[in-house]
Amino acid sequence: MQHVTLVNRTEKTLRGVWDGRHYDIVPGTHSFPYVQALAFKNQNPVMGSENPQTGEITYKVGIVEDGDPITTLAPQVGPESVERWDRSKLVGAKPSQIVDGDNGLYSGRRALADVPLPADAGFVTP
Repeated sequence: MQHVTLVNRTEKTLRGVWDGRHYDIVPGTHSFPYVQALAFKNQNPVMGSENPQTGEITYKVGIVEDGDPITTLAPQVGPESVERWDRSKLVGAKPSQIVDGDNGLYSGRRALADVPLPADAGFVTP
């Protein structure tokens, strides 16, 4: 099992999940098996940094042996984006919009709609 050096590039403790176990990744360097380090890297992207044309993305952690950037990231000003894509690189893209989820899995708009569901229309299952 090959161990690699994983570097947390932020000033915050990051989280990683491997095999159902949660790991706290404090700022600095750590040693993990390669597949585990790669999973932690993919779980910690800088939101809003993925270039939609090239697929390039910035991560909050880097793997030294892969030649990833390991320099400290500048602290983010303002709230983090809610998606990985950098919409500023998309022509004519509308900005992301956060919408309340009403009441969980069931939409309040659907509950108020005057459209009957099959069970409401008198269909009976045998």
